[in-house]
Amino acid sequence: MIIHSGLQSIDSKLPVITFGIFDGVHRGHKQLLAQVREKADRLGVQSAVLTFWPHPRLVLGKADHDFRLLSTLNEKSRLIAETGIDHLLIVPFTADFASAQPIEFIRGCIYAPFHPSCILVGDDVHFGAGGRGDISLLSEQGRSLGFEVTRFDTRIHNRKRISSTNIRYCLKTGDLASANEMLGYPYTLTGKVITGNRIGNTIGFPTANLTVPETVKQIPSDGVYAVYASTGNRMFGGMLNIGMRPTIDVDNHRTIEVHMFGAEGDMYGENVEIRFVSRLRDEMKFSSLDELKAQLGHDRDAAKRILESY
Repeated sequence: MIIHSGLQSIDSKLPVITFGIFDGVHRGHKQLLAQVREKADRLGVQSAVLTFWPHPRLVLGKADHDFRLLSTLNEKSRLIAETGIDHLLIVPFTADFASAQPIEFIRGCIYAPFHPSCILVGDDVHFGAGGRGDISLLSEQGRSLGFEVTRFDTRIHNRKRISSTNIRYCLKTGDLASANEMLGYPYTLTGKVITGNRIGNTIGFPTANLTVPETVKQIPSDGVYAVYASTGNRMFGGMLNIGMRPTIDVDNHRTIEVHMFGAEGDMYGENVEIRFVSRLRDEMKFSSLDELKAQLGHDRDAAKRILESY
């Protein structure tokens, strides 16, 4: 896949195009992108995706204070590349760009640079100033300008619409299973190993303490998880805790710490990618370190069983 920075023509005649935010590149997104690729293959042309960065809600001041994203720009680019799309155009989303009228967006940002043969969009697509553009307007302009418009219907999981919004809600409320099912892959998070207080070493469960540099990245709810942890070319099964460590922490400081099965030595400064496989339990307060150690032994056994069967 060729990645283009900004809105520019691509070296392709009459491509098949889609556009959108694609936060998380979930199962619904992937099915849409598969149709884009298949349509392009049938027509003998190339496929292209226009996506926008930063997220419009962050630019337009429409985000709640706790609004976070499922994927960083690098993660989104990698996930789209895995679908077999030929071109990804990353368009800077600014207040000026957001002010474009819907017809101006269609004609100036889609038709003029690309002269697409077909545009595929979700049934809930909105674009242009105030989100006033929709599939009806896009189809009307297609008839006028000579491109086909195909609608992709929303996918449903457990009577819920598969959407980035619903996945974020599931992660924030502890429903990792539903989040992963809608994503179609384990939710991922990358952090850098920092110095901790090393209490885990004293009870036989050394942990790598992680800080997440991407401040807009969604952190799952507090609790204990079975995970895979990758650093460099090494992958470990493990268990991870997110929370305030009520048994040992008096600073009310939220931490992310992962115990990697079989890992040795410190990893300070290394980046670790976490794949959240299963949520084991809520975070709990124990009456002593011995009680905490016993529970961590149960958590380790449960995590290993889950990962072995994953």
